[in-house]
Amino acid sequence: MNILMFLAALAVITLGHFFRIRRWKSFISVYEDSHDSDLMFCTGIGYLVDNVLPFHVGDFLRAALAGRKMKTGTGFAFATVIMDRFLDVWVVALLFGGFRLAGLGGGAVLGAARYYLVFALLLAAALVLVVLLRDLLKRCCLAVCSIFNDTIKLDGLVFCWSLINTFKDLRRVNLWRLLLNTVLMWGAYLASYAVLGQAIIACGGAGGSFGLVEVFNMLFRVKSVDVTSLGVAGSLGLSDAARGLVIAWFLLPLAVMFAAPLLPEHLRAALNGAAEPIANREAGQENYLNLLPQVDPRDRGAFLNQYFSLQNKAYVAKFIEINQNITILQDYSAGSNATTMLCTDGAATFYRKYAFGADGAKLAEQLAWLRRNAARLPLCEILREGTGEGYCWYDMTYSGSAVGLFRYIHSNPPGKSAAILRSVLRALDEQLYRPTARPADPEKIEEYLNKKMDANLEKIRDARILKELWNYDRIWINGRSYRNLKELGCLFDHNALRTLFAADPVADIHGDLTVENIICRTDVENPDKAWYIIDPNTGNLHDSPYLDYGKLLQSLHGGYEFMMMTPRCTVQENHIDFQLTRSAAYDTLFEAVCDDLRARCGAAGLHSILAHELIHWLRLMPYKLNKDKKRAPMFYAGLVMVANDLNTWENEGKFDEKARTDRR
Repeated sequence: MNILMFLAALAVITLGHFFRIRRWKSFISVYEDSHDSDLMFCTGIGYLVDNVLPFHVGDFLRAALAGRKMKTGTGFAFATVIMDRFLDVWVVALLFGGFRLAGLGGGAVLGAARYYLVFALLLAAALVLVVLLRDLLKRCCLAVCSIFNDTIKLDGLVFCWSLINTFKDLRRVNLWRLLLNTVLMWGAYLASYAVLGQAIIACGGAGGSFGLVEVFNMLFRVKSVDVTSLGVAGSLGLSDAARGLVIAWFLLPLAVMFAAPLLPEHLRAALNGAAEPIANREAGQENYLNLLPQVDPRDRGAFLNQYFSLQNKAYVAKFIEINQNITILQDYSAGSNATTMLCTDGAATFYRKYAFGADGAKLAEQLAWLRRNAARLPLCEILREGTGEGYCWYDMTYSGSAVGLFRYIHSNPPGKSAAILRSVLRALDEQLYRPTARPADPEKIEEYLNKKMDANLEKIRDARILKELWNYDRIWINGRSYRNLKELGCLFDHNALRTLFAADPVADIHGDLTVENIICRTDVENPDKAWYIIDPNTGNLHDSPYLDYGKLLQSLHGGYEFMMMTPRCTVQENHIDFQLTRSAAYDTLFEAVCDDLRARCGAAGLHSILAHELIHWLRLMPYKLNKDKKRAPMFYAGLVMVANDLNTWENEGKFDEKARTDRR
């Protein structure tokens, strides 16, 4: 009978451990799938260490081992273990309180009940304080983690982020399942304690009563017993046989847990499947959130720095909301306030673009433009989209054979790139510009000059980082002297530009026709089918095709993409120096495009296009001054070089030829 009771106690405690695994999995399953066999092994190791060492050191090991098997990592695993232990403290407090109210256990239970009640109340108070002081605590987390190197800092911030979100996302946990597993777990544990007590009495191991309450008190009082303390003769007044029985009761279920990962694959799969609710199996899979969607550690670090420093809280909240179901593979954001990322949802890879606030409203206009012109032009395919108060996002198809025109230019003969550019210009002219042509609006031209030219000139003059440079008559750029912008006022004369722009054609335009926004298909030979365009820009005021052409020249003439790849520049008095790299392919294409534009628009048209290129550089400067202060002088140098070229060409009479009236 003793053996049967002992075996029953073993079986029930093992069942309780299984339900503990299921409860722990309730927290994990918000973010990822996990195997019961793996969690059982990690828990078994944790219990084994806890039976030997104090202070629940085994929980740290449990989290470390589980984290190695999880995509979310050790920090998240530790956060879920803390949640698991939080629940245990409150349950134990309730049980001790129940025993005391029932008049069971005497003074020993009274002391334990008081201890756990105070402990549970302190935990509850701590949670309230965390909620009330969350902003201060976030800054403290960042300050403490910043003491260490970048690797440890990132690990620390990930743990803090995991802990915060594990608590916040309790609403996503299936509470009924959590409650059921908790009840079944503690029901099994209490049943095992009761049977174990009877087994101890049956073998004559304890004098008097030794039932459920006594076993519970033995395990959970302040100075609870473990395997090492049970090895001491006379522990709890138990006989040698009884102490051996309890030690075996501690250790033998762990052997079962250790054996779980050693089971054949089909048996482990059956175990996991049997434990999974039928509804989940029928659905095929659950939808898991991403704890941190970024794959790149630098992107993760930047995001967590922003979160814990409380920078732009609205942005962080919307970012989490939009990207919680995807994994971010790479950030492809360029020089705009919108973010573009290569992502995957597990089933497919795609690009996601999003923005918030005023930038979100602008992105919504971009999305509307893409929808409106999808039948006219080769454009990126929109897969999904979402808009709301203060945000906009949309997903675009990804193809491994599609590359940006910049890469295409530098990996193919110039003739192939020139053919694609001619096809792009022709398609825009025939399919967009001509069907939407309309007369120029003098008021729009004036507004364009005031807002896009004069206002940006003023921002440049007032910028602290450029104020000293502006005052020089000449500046030196990479060892070559140029007339400074304030000496080229003739280029910004309203009367001259008003007359020049009045002859511009006006129509619906792309608005941001840079090299970056032309995508080439490497698996297609026909240049008319080997490209599509992305990322239009609205709000240009003076909607002339010449603005599109000017944007293209900002790339090919000004070398914008090469500047974006230049990491730094130095400024000493009126000298700006940086590593200017420019390819021969750009030079060849610049000449080819200029020839095409002269033939298409005439000499006067080319003059207008180059003037619009100059204004594009002006429009770029406020963004660089705000977002990229250290490199802003380099882009100012690009503006000055383009302005000097335009001034030279005007003086040389390159635009004196009578403009062609046939603007095909």
